[in-house]
Amino acid sequence: MTLLEILAVATAFVVAGVAKGGVGMGLPPIALSLMTFVLPLEDALAIMVVPTLATNIWQAIWGQGFGRLLRRFATMAAAAMAALIVVAAVFGHLGSPSATGWVGVVLAIYAGLALTAWRPAVSRAAERWANPLVGLASGTVAGLTGVAAVPFLPYMQSLDIDRHDLVQALGIMFLFIIGALTLALAVQGSFTLGNVAGGIAAIVPTFIGVWIGQRARRAVSPETFRRAFLFGMLAVGLQMASRLL
Repeated sequence: MTLLEILAVATAFVVAGVAKGGVGMGLPPIALSLMTFVLPLEDALAIMVVPTLATNIWQAIWGQGFGRLLRRFATMAAAAMAALIVVAAVFGHLGSPSATGWVGVVLAIYAGLALTAWRPAVSRAAERWANPLVGLASGTVAGLTGVAAVPFLPYMQSLDIDRHDLVQALGIMFLFIIGALTLALAVQGSFTLGNVAGGIAAIVPTFIGVWIGQRARRAVSPETFRRAFLFGMLAVGLQMASRLL
């Protein structure tokens, strides 16, 4: 990679890490959206894998509910992984130029939904059938775009779940989803020495961003912090989606 590309990737992961540290989510879509300004989507996806796995391992195991939450969301995780791998294998679409625009569509939809006052509520009883359906839908979207934001994230935020459990559950789910994405990218031959090395190097700026985000969360209203990143994600998503026109 050129010096400009290295700086852009480092900046993308610092910014994405700030979101992760501040609101507990947003690392993959923010990092991807910023990296695609200087890199092909396929390379951006491959670089994104290592730091995303690193942060989600920490997020998944930090807390007292790993086994309980894993059992609660097992059908969603299994459905998402299966759908992602099958769709990626059938369409071979991950990282293609047209997928970049659809990543923008996914980001814009997610940010738009999150910025509205609409907050659906899903009862614990409904999870039995809703979890696998949302997993299938999210895995399908991720198998085409590499981003599992819709409908996964709005759905998780609609559940009857403690906020600390939510953060840990998101970490657990992303471990499975990113694991399946890694397998799909490997089958496509997306990993090169350069982007694997870039992913490993991106761990440092990612955790710097997480540290900044955690400090900012204490200094700034969580809602203000969340909305600022969502507006930024919406703007970037719309810019990426315009490539479909």
